[in-house]
Amino acid sequence: MTLGCSECGRNSGFCDIHDDCYVATIYMRFHLTGEVIVRTYHSVALGAVLAVVASVPASADTDLTGKWVGPFSGVQVEIPVPPGPFGYEASEPKKVVGPRFIEATLRIDFETQKKGLVVGTWNAGQFKQRFVCAQLNQTTWNCLDAGGRASIEVTSPTEMKLCYLDNRQGAQGAGCALLRKEGG
Repeated sequence: MTLGCSECGRNSGFCDIHDDCYVATIYMRFHLTGEVIVRTYHSVALGAVLAVVASVPASADTDLTGKWVGPFSGVQVEIPVPPGPFGYEASEPKKVVGPRFIEATLRIDFETQKKGLVVGTWNAGQFKQRFVCAQLNQTTWNCLDAGGRASIEVTSPTEMKLCYLDNRQGAQGAGCALLRKEGG
C-alpha cells in the first residue's frame, strides 16, 4: 500500500519530511507492519547547549592582579562581652551602642595570582590587612583575612562586587563594595 503526502505529493512510500505526514506515517507503518518509528530531534539538545554557552561570561579570564578601588558601605554592631565566672573583669558592663553605618573608599591590591589562588592587601582609611582568596568558579572567589571573610563576584574584566563579613574585637560587621580596576 502506498500513502501519498499532501504537501509534496510523494507517493513512493512514506513522507518523513513533513510533520503532518509524519503522524500518518507512524500510524500506517504501525498498522501495516507493526513497527514503530522513533524520530529524534537534535534541535532541543542543540538549544540547551547554546543556552549554556550564552550564559558563560564573554570573558572567561578572571585575572584579578592589579589595583581595584571603589566605594564601600557597611554596618557594624557591638556584641556585648558576657561576664566571666567572677563577673565583669575591668568595669561595669558597657551599654551597647546602636549600629554604626560606615562609608569608605576601599582599595585592594591583588599582588599575585596562580592556579585559582590570590594574595593581596586591602585598605580602607586607617585599616590595612593582608588576605588570601580561592577561586570557586569563573566569576566567584572566597577570601579570608585575620578577622573575616569576603566573597567576590567578578562582573566584568574591570568590575567586581565584594561583600565582607567581619567578627572581631567585640563587634560584627557586614558590607559591600563595587570596585573598578584602576587603569582598566
